[in-house]
This record gives sequence, structure tokens and C-alpha cells, in this order.
Amino acid sequence: MSIRFRTSFAMLLAGMTLSSAALAAEISEKPCETDLCRSVRQSWTTVRQDASDATRWTKKKSVKGWDATKDATTKAAHWTGRESEKGWKATKAGTKDAAHDTAAWTRKAAHDVSQWGTDKTPDAAKTGQNQ
Repeated sequence: MSIRFRTSFAMLLAGMTLSSAALAAEISEKPCETDLCRSVRQSWTTVRQDASDATRWTKKKSVKGWDATKDATTKAAHWTGRESEKGWKATKAGTKDAAHDTAAWTRKAAHDVSQWGTDKTPDAAKTGQNQ
């Protein structure tokens, strides 16, 4: 920032402050007591009060909504954790069962293959080998 800009800005602020103070002094010296002024003041008071009420209501509802969102997110996370654990256990059990089934099949197949060429070989295996 240049010095000229700072000085201009400071002068502008000082002028605004002085004009606000002068305006406030003028207003406090001569309060408007006409019906229109009273009506405007009353309306402005109502608007300010309604705005404050609306602000309070909005804050209360947004806090309530945020709490509900946090609760729902927590519940969803717990549910997801439980379901994924169930799924993992089912996958492990399924993998274990599949491994046992594969091992049993392999043992049986190895046993069957080892029997080829022996007297215990079924007729179909003998005919396939003799051809």
C-alpha cells in the first residue's frame, strides 16, 4: 500500500465516523414524534425482533439437523462395520469350505489316478488304458 492510499483511507474512515456521530447527535436532539415516525420505529422494531427470532429458529434447527446427521452417520458407520464383518466371516467360511472341498477332491482324484494300472481299476479305466 502506498502512503497516499493509507492517508486517503484514514481520512475516509475519520469522515465516516464524524458524520455518523453528527447524524446520531442530530437524531438524539430531535426525536421524530409524528405518527409516521412512530409507525416506522414500531415496524422496524418488529422486523428486528422477527429477524432475531428467525435467526434463533434457524440456528436451533440447523443444530438439530447437524446432530441428526451426525447420529445417522454414526449409525450408518456402525451398521456398515457389522455388515462388513458378517460378510468377511462368510467369505472366510466359504473360502475355508472351498479349500476343504478342493482338498477332498484332490485326494480322491490322486487316489483314483494312483489306482490306474492295478487290479482295483474299474473296467472303464482299464479299457481306456488298453486302447
